[in-house]
Amino acid sequence: MQQKVWVYRDINGSEVDRLASEAGISRLLAKVFVSRGVLDCKFVKSFLHPDIEQLYDPFLMDGMADAVERIVQAVDGHEQILIFGDYDVDGVVSTSILYNYLSSQGANVQYYLPDRMEDGYGLTMGAAEKVELLKASLVITVDCGITSVEEVRYLTERGMQVIVTDHHECKEVLPDAFAVLNPHKPGCRYPFKELAGAGVVLKLIQALSNRSGCAGSYRSYLDLAALATIADIVPLIDENRIIASFGLKEMETTANQGLNALIKVSGLGGKPISAYSAAFGLAPRVNAAGRIGSAVRGVRLFTADSQVFAEAMAKELDDENKIRQGTENEILEEALKFIEADLDPEHEKVLVIGGEGWHQGVIGIVASKVLEKYNRPVIMLSIEDGIAKGSGRSLKCFNLFKALCFCEDLLDRFGGHEMAAGLTIQSCKINEFRKRINAYADSILTDTDLLPCIRVDAFLDRADMTLQNVYELARLAPFGAGNPGAVFGYAGFIISGIRTLSAGKHIRLGLSDGSLSAEGIGFHMGELAGAYKTGDPIDAVFTLEVNSWNGTDRLQMNLRDMKSCIYTYLDKNIVFSRANDYNEYNKYIEEICRLEGRFDGRIAELIPRRDDLEAVYRYLRACNRSYQASETGASSVSGNCSGTNGKNQPKNISIEGKKLKFEDLFILSAKISEKYRVNINYFKLKKCLEIFEELGLLTLEPIGQGGAAVMLAAGVQKMSLEASRLFRQLQSLGQESMQCSK
Repeated sequence: MQQKVWVYRDINGSEVDRLASEAGISRLLAKVFVSRGVLDCKFVKSFLHPDIEQLYDPFLMDGMADAVERIVQAVDGHEQILIFGDYDVDGVVSTSILYNYLSSQGANVQYYLPDRMEDGYGLTMGAAEKVELLKASLVITVDCGITSVEEVRYLTERGMQVIVTDHHECKEVLPDAFAVLNPHKPGCRYPFKELAGAGVVLKLIQALSNRSGCAGSYRSYLDLAALATIADIVPLIDENRIIASFGLKEMETTANQGLNALIKVSGLGGKPISAYSAAFGLAPRVNAAGRIGSAVRGVRLFTADSQVFAEAMAKELDDENKIRQGTENEILEEALKFIEADLDPEHEKVLVIGGEGWHQGVIGIVASKVLEKYNRPVIMLSIEDGIAKGSGRSLKCFNLFKALCFCEDLLDRFGGHEMAAGLTIQSCKINEFRKRINAYADSILTDTDLLPCIRVDAFLDRADMTLQNVYELARLAPFGAGNPGAVFGYAGFIISGIRTLSAGKHIRLGLSDGSLSAEGIGFHMGELAGAYKTGDPIDAVFTLEVNSWNGTDRLQMNLRDMKSCIYTYLDKNIVFSRANDYNEYNKYIEEICRLEGRFDGRIAELIPRRDDLEAVYRYLRACNRSYQASETGASSVSGNCSGTNGKNQPKNISIEGKKLKFEDLFILSAKISEKYRVNINYFKLKKCLEIFEELGLLTLEPIGQGGAAVMLAAGVQKMSLEASRLFRQLQSLGQESMQCSK
């Protein structure tokens, strides 16, 4: 497996404690908020309790008042209104909810969705010519139109008034429409800029509802608006979080015949619907309508007033989705062959991939899969008759819309936003386009930007790993862009069991650390089974889940990545007592700085403090007294040395002469931490023992790969820790590496 970079920020423990106390949440949940830069208790409470009343006044959106008055005039005057939509989920849903609302108001309304193959994306000139034939006096675009300057002029010159509702990035020149509703519009004072197209339409319906005196009627459309919001991968924060939260609840009892039929055919009937099931269960079937055939079927589904018709249409889209999946797999295979034969992924930061006759409806999905494999922006182009129509997907660090603007003179048309975009280009210009966009990428991206990363919210302690805490994490839902599910790390697990599943495809691990025992499952990580064995120490990155089986809930980790334990690595490579080139002092500093991301910047976890040293020594003395008492037949004092077996001998510990033999220092560090409430790990424990050896308090011998034999010295006088060169060096190392991290 390709190694991933674990990315996270240092977390202030006092801020975690304060936020947990003030907000009445667990330290685990507080760690997630602090990691994401949220320190305000009021915001946390609001985030965890979305309120429909927190939606903003729709009339704050520039152009809203004009749009509402014009639409009311058209409805009252029985004018012909045309809704011009788009063929993806957002466009289909936006068209549907506006059509349903206007129909409920008695409007004379129809809709038109462009054909992906014939018309291309959005309001093109070809589509505008078709709209002219429909003889509408008012055209309302949804989820498109913000870049259609010439097309809007064309319609206006022919006697139609146009209202543009969109959420995509704006160019310098806006269409000269009757009204333009787009939070991204320069000068628009609407507080939240990240609405989906359906979100903008929902705000329009909210404003129309307020105008008509039925202020709450817009809520009937929250279920469909939530589906589009989730499917369009806009950030699930602020208003989008409210729309998604309430909309998902509404889906479970939806009155929309089409949505209800779609839920059933997707196998979600009678089940709680999450953002995940909406995104991967419902949305692909709606998208299939516009990708393989006509997107109009999606609107017909969501505007159906017959259960029989809705069920038939949902079944048709389900079948279409299966065809889409097969087509997608074929194109993906061809795209990967193209990359291997014609491109250089090691040096090209943007992969521009072209193929003759590729189905335009699925190349966007394929682009996402190629991006996932190579971790770089991807543009897929379907070439036919000298014209290439494409779909791009990008990384957060690369604004794809701006990149296309840089290449604008090579493109026939384009549109979209930071993470996804569509374009049309003449096939003879593809090679120049590939060079140009890669030159732009070279000026923006570094090699580090293209490393696959896992964003880790926090590294956990044993006390964090409880079922109750995992239950509480569900309060962060719905998850999606801008609010991903929490990802955690843990340093110092011991593998207690390992096996593969599904013919070696997946891996299941038993993991432990002292009193903590948990199970982890790694999907598509089966190849790691040969790299590790029982007893190996590892660090892991994972999500926390509840595994319910036979009425019993158990904590389970869904593994995202794993590496050999950082503590054993540091122990091997930071050895002050050995004077050689590899371990000279400056190299310690460089190594700590280089690996800082592996332990969350918490230098304190590597540098033994005085209370750490005291706890270790007290534990060793307690164990030593316990063995002496058992040898002489005196009453046992093993209660001072926790974790004893039936013979008053602590587990993982044996005695040989006067030596205490600890088979596994990972287990020993966990026992000391739990007994004395200190944070001891393998690395710190080893350094504590080495400091004691230097001070003459004990003798130390290694046992196997991770154990040690210890013999305490008798009659030792009280000594100063500063007398240890190793102790002084570690303190200096901590200070230097802290400077390195700033």
